[in-house]
Order: sequence, then structure tokens, then C-alpha cells
Amino acid sequence: MDGMSVENLQALSIIAFTDMGNGDMSRAWPIIGSLTRTVEYLQLSVETDDRQQGPLLKPLTSLPPSQNWTQEEERRRVFWSIFNLDRLCSVMTGWNTSLTSDDVRRRLPADGGLWHKEETVLTPYFGIWDRSAAKMGNSIVFLPAHYPSPDQVAEAPPETPSTSTTAPKGNETVDMTTVGAFAYCIEATESLSRVTTYFLQQRINFRDRQEVGNWLTRFKELDLRLVHWKMFLPQKWKDSNISRRPTIINMDPNLTLAHITHNTSMILLHQQIAYPSPQWTSIVRMPSAHSAETCQIAAAETATITRKYLKYTPENSPVNSQFAFCVFVSARALLVHWKFYKTDLAPEFWVLVESLDDFSRRWAGPLSRSKSNSSLPGKYSAQLRALHKKCAENPDYSPDVVGYSTDGFVTQTPNYLRQGQSDNQHSSQAQAGVASGTLQNSFDSGSQRSILNPGPPQAPGSQLSFLPQISPTNPGVEHNSPDELSAISTVLMDQDFMQLDRVISFDDMMFTAQTIDDQGGPFSMNNWTLG
Repeated sequence: MDGMSVENLQALSIIAFTDMGNGDMSRAWPIIGSLTRTVEYLQLSVETDDRQQGPLLKPLTSLPPSQNWTQEEERRRVFWSIFNLDRLCSVMTGWNTSLTSDDVRRRLPADGGLWHKEETVLTPYFGIWDRSAAKMGNSIVFLPAHYPSPDQVAEAPPETPSTSTTAPKGNETVDMTTVGAFAYCIEATESLSRVTTYFLQQRINFRDRQEVGNWLTRFKELDLRLVHWKMFLPQKWKDSNISRRPTIINMDPNLTLAHITHNTSMILLHQQIAYPSPQWTSIVRMPSAHSAETCQIAAAETATITRKYLKYTPENSPVNSQFAFCVFVSARALLVHWKFYKTDLAPEFWVLVESLDDFSRRWAGPLSRSKSNSSLPGKYSAQLRALHKKCAENPDYSPDVVGYSTDGFVTQTPNYLRQGQSDNQHSSQAQAGVASGTLQNSFDSGSQRSILNPGPPQAPGSQLSFLPQISPTNPGVEHNSPDELSAISTVLMDQDFMQLDRVISFDDMMFTAQTIDDQGGPFSMNNWTLG
């Protein structure tokens, strides 16, 4: 921190990653905050071409221009690494992001093979959403995912949901062939951040039908963008049969992280619909059973991918904090489902908990086994075991649906805050109990109007086929109010919407991130691919 240079940013990034992995979050957060400011001071958040069209008051220049494309790509990758840290910090804590659309005008990193060969290529800009444009009540359908240049944003025609995550047509075509696994990991991380920033962190008055309608519309739009991101992944990033050496499985860390981050986005997006508060269900029908199934499938697939990753990667290869967070959220979702719907706990819960134990052992290394429990995955594992014990010993207790931001760091929370969280949890227990009772009464009464035919199960052992959809406590409220809320509720209950392919499974994903010049395997450095 004694000076501003790319090398200092790289060193601080390593320290931040290390502190997070060690579970020392009180040290990591301030460093990440410093990184996000310093990366702006060094003007690494904007492209060189964009700086030439800057404001009348030119910012102080602290870095000399890049000598060549390879050095510029290195700086670009340093920025995106810090960007990912900023997003992960926001998602894990519920805090606001530091790097916004006002600050960031950057191209995605190039394919790692091209960077290794020092082959100059042009990658698309990545669209960071404007907070004011994406505020609740505004549609996010037309916000760009990629764009060739800053000028194209203003000149491009409006996008539709089916094109918003793919290349625009005509002269505005965005070439995605030059990006690699790291770029897709950035996209998946930003999608996760969008779910928290533009959905979970929004303040909604659930007594106001218009606000609830806007909130459900935002849910639908975010869901469609996630579905289309998965749907339009290039074949080489999702086809497991494309490997040049099918007998060798080499799971790329960036690509694997992108896939499970996508599944985690689906869980966080659908949880509020899957396990709603009674006050929400009193005014609108929601596809709760379907969203619960989505959460269960996403968590189960994350468990499968995680076990395979641990199997096919070296034991001395550490797993980063974002991976551990995704596993924690997936396992916690299984706990929430178990208590909310009064079903058996899915066996994948213990698979995920044991995976966190493996993460912790890998992080500690062979010489520091005694410190494995203090690492971030070790703390996540301990917290999940404590939550499970509390749920098992107290039949009336239900975890807060979105309490992951405090659960994961309960050991670092001051006592006075812990007491407040305990009070909130008691409140959420009562709400969950009422909701569970409503569901059970509806099911026991045999009311067919609130039960949706779920179609063929999407996951083995699914126990969701008998679960009812949650109907309004007062059905007349919805039928007598043909407003936007009723309309969006009808859309969400439509079979076509509910049957969209949302979750990335192990069979979907490609094991190895193939670079442009791939002749059998990715270029790797110390068990990590360049992506």
C-alpha cells in the first residue's frame, strides 16, 4: 500500500484472496475496498481508447501506457480479478458494490491461449448495469450484456430477452470467440451480483400490489437472463464430449466455478419464491413448488460437480472462497427446504458439508491440518453442522431464507448484533411455521385448484411432485383485481415458463476449458489454467 502500481495491486489481491480463504474476513474486506479504489486511481477500470475521450478535467495519470497488447491484457486481467473480489464481497455480505457502471468500461479478458501466445485480439466490452436504469419498476430486458464499443451502447437498437445475452445482429455483432473460461466466470459472478443487488437488496412494500408486481417482474426478467446465459453458452464451454483426450478429465477451475456460480444464482433468485412469507402469499399466487424444485436441483447438481472436481483435481490444489460460498449456499438451501416443507433432508446436504471439509483441508495444506477449521470453508462447514443440529433439536425452528450473509460469519458478529439477529430469526421461525401450516392444510384438504401438475421429475429422488403451489389466502383478492400483479402471476404459473432449462448439471458441462490453440489440454500453471 506504499505506492500505486500494477505489481502492488497483484500483491494485495493475493493477500485478499489469502485472508478470505483463511477465514479472516475482517482483514479481507478493507483490502478489497482499497483495491477497488486504487484500480480506479490507476485508470485500470477503463480501456485505453476510452481514456482518450475523457472529461475536460483530465485525471492524474499514475501509470505509463502499456508497451504492448500482452501487457495491456495483464492489466485487464488484474482489473477483472479485483472486480470479482468486489462482487463476491457484496454478495457474501449484502453490502453495496464499489465498482459501478460509472467507473467500469472494460473489455472482457481474452482467451488464455491467445494471451500465452501474445496474439493480439479484440474482445467485447462487458455491460455493467446502471443502478438508476435498473431500479425496481424499470425493465432490465434491454440492458446490454456485451457491446463492441462504448458508442454502440447508445446507437444499438433495443434488445429482446432472446437476444440480450447473445450477439446483436447486423453491424453490431459481438464476437465472443476470442474470450475464454475466465471471461465466462466474470459473467457468472456478475449475474450472481445482479440477483443480490437488483432483487434481494431491494426494499419492497408487500402491502402494495404494484410494488409486488414490479418485484415479481424483476424475478421473471432475471430468471430469463440466467436461462439464456446457460442456453447460449458456446458449445465448447458446455459439451463434455468435445475433449480431444476423452480418457483424461481435467476440470478447469474457472469454468467449473462459472457453472456452480450460475446454479447459486438460481438458488438465491428462486429461494424467496420457493419459501415465501405468509404476507406475500396472501395477495398473489406464486410457483413456489416449482421454485423449490429449482433450488433442490441446483443444489444437488452443485454437489455432484463439486465431488467430481475434488476427485479430478490434485489434492494440493486449493479451492477459492467463491467456490466455498456457492457450496455453502447450496447446502443451506437444502436445510431451508427440509424445515419449510417438512420433508426428509436431501442426502446431498452431507455431500456438500463434507466437500467443505475437503476444501478446508486443501486450503490448510499438509503442514497446517490443525488450522483447517479456521479457514472460510471450515467455518462454513461448522456453521452448517450447527444449523442442522439446531433444526433437529428444535422442531419449530426454521433458518431465515436469506440469512446466509450473517450465518456464514456468526463467529465474527458482535454480541449485540447477534442478539438482534436472534430476534429476527425467531420472527422468521414464526412466519415459516405459519407458511408450512398453510401448505400442509392445503395439501390435506385435497384442494386441486392449488396443486400444479409438476410433470416428469427433473432430479432423481425428487420429493416435490406432491407439493402444492401457494395460493392467496384470500383468492378473491386476485380474481377481483385484474392488474399487473395478477398478470405477472399468470405468466409465472405458465407451464412454458416453469419448464425452462435453468440448472447446469455435470453432464452439461465441459470438463476442460479448451483454448484457441488447444491440441489436447489447456495451458496450465501450477494446477490453474489461464482461461
